[in-house]
Amino acid sequence: MARSRAVTRYPVVLVAVVALLAASCGGAAPTTSPAGAPSAAASASTVASAAASGGTLTFAVEGDISSLDPSQAYDQTSYPAIHMLFDQLLAYDSGTKLGPGLITAMPSLSADGLTYTFKLRSGVKFVKGDGTALRDMTADDVVYSLNRILDPKLTPHPSPVGGAFYTLIAGGQDVVDGKAKTATGLKAVDPLTVEIKLREPNRAFLNILAMSFGSIVPKELAGQDTTAFSAAPVGTGPFYLASYKKGELAVFKKNPLYWNPALPKVDAVEMRLQVDPNTQLQQVQAGQLDIASNEIPAGSYTAITSDPALKDQIVRGSLVAVNYLAIDVSGPNKALADVRVRQAIAHAVDKQNQIKVANGRGVQANCIFPPQMVAFDPNCNPYPFDVAKAKALMKEAGYEKGFKTQMFTDTTEQSKAYAESLVQDLADIGITVDLVQQDFNVLIGTITTPHQAPLVYIGWFQDFPDPSDFIDPILSCATAVKGGSNASWYCNKANDELAAKARAEPDDATRVGLYRDLQLKIMADVPWVPTTNPEYVLLKSKRTQGPLLHPCWFFDLNTVSVGG
Repeated sequence: MARSRAVTRYPVVLVAVVALLAASCGGAAPTTSPAGAPSAAASASTVASAAASGGTLTFAVEGDISSLDPSQAYDQTSYPAIHMLFDQLLAYDSGTKLGPGLITAMPSLSADGLTYTFKLRSGVKFVKGDGTALRDMTADDVVYSLNRILDPKLTPHPSPVGGAFYTLIAGGQDVVDGKAKTATGLKAVDPLTVEIKLREPNRAFLNILAMSFGSIVPKELAGQDTTAFSAAPVGTGPFYLASYKKGELAVFKKNPLYWNPALPKVDAVEMRLQVDPNTQLQQVQAGQLDIASNEIPAGSYTAITSDPALKDQIVRGSLVAVNYLAIDVSGPNKALADVRVRQAIAHAVDKQNQIKVANGRGVQANCIFPPQMVAFDPNCNPYPFDVAKAKALMKEAGYEKGFKTQMFTDTTEQSKAYAESLVQDLADIGITVDLVQQDFNVLIGTITTPHQAPLVYIGWFQDFPDPSDFIDPILSCATAVKGGSNASWYCNKANDELAAKARAEPDDATRVGLYRDLQLKIMADVPWVPTTNPEYVLLKSKRTQGPLLHPCWFFDLNTVSVGG
């Protein structure tokens, strides 16, 4: 996102990563467990309780880990690793229900909806790379961790969504702006009590704390150099990093001191890096790999999904996500800065062909919010496929003869197929596009640097089940900055004001109306062209048991077991 999410939790780029399982709530308003309820992590573990424990789970990915620092990591490869190494104050169950994570019960909330009080679990250990304890976690670590997300001096760049999500904490904007070192709204009341005050009510705040960015890190080790902390991460999670060889293998071992004895379900996870999708598929079929994290390649899709012997090994998830073509609306390309040209591009994209390219995986996306999201509007379709209309708009804008530009995407087979289809669509209205594919880590650097990519084929997966997540991190002024996840470099302050109103609105129906109105206003500016809402289909081994895809973590390896 995707991040990436993503950065944009991006589906092609998958920087905010999230799959929607059939059992999840599909974008309903966030729910919370009552005070004193078991932790969501513990609840999730019961789903796989019947499966055998122990052993080593093998998991292959096409890319490499971009970072193991939770302030930075926001991609499909790094996200599962972060989830193994770190915990947050709150946690999700196997769906989208929030419960206590590092806290003993759900927080209390003041009458004005601004101040949350959290009671921490006692005896939670930070565990080092040799499996021994660093020390116990305290409230000071929580305050430090959340201030760190806001720190503009993090290197090599600030947190990609710190400005979008965590500035809702009182005083958070001053930290982002370099005017203060700590947010006034963050307070350690005592060693096991944290108080967080917001600058305005926000319905999604607890979901925001449950994101990977809300991971708690030891204050003496996690400094401003995120590369250094990524090399030797220390967290409170169910696993610790035992070894990592860049581009080859990362080994995560079971944390013997983990506060939840029900997790994890295996003794170790081997994350095999830079394994192409076809090789992943072959290894699963040969019994040499447990999980092929990449989708089944297009060339093998029909054969694999129609093979009755593999029926029980196929995993499907309709993603709460949108694939889209991001357009740099404020960059040096004068043609793309013209809204009529962007409208022409929107009319020129054959979205049904995008679905064909994906072997029918997914549905056509006409607006920002996916079908499972509460603010989804089935009648929103401002730019239907119409090549004649697109050509007329190009002529009106003075670009009847077209122009040349570049489109960036990652190096995966599926991304290339999607992007090539878009290149052909744009050629039909005179726009000549040079397709540039980059390794994921390189691509993230490109698209988070101002105006380096005129067009980007990417996608966004939900961070949490709330429509604000499809606006604030990717279409707000706060994220149209270096290191941010707004790949279109789009900023409309009037829309930001409407987004703030929608975030705080207590009435569900009114809130949905505000988000639908906001969606139309953004679509009128055409910062990007939605193409598809994808479905994710992968192959696992016969011995892999328990929930695999998760609506807010994409892959939840903490609850997966191997046996048989």
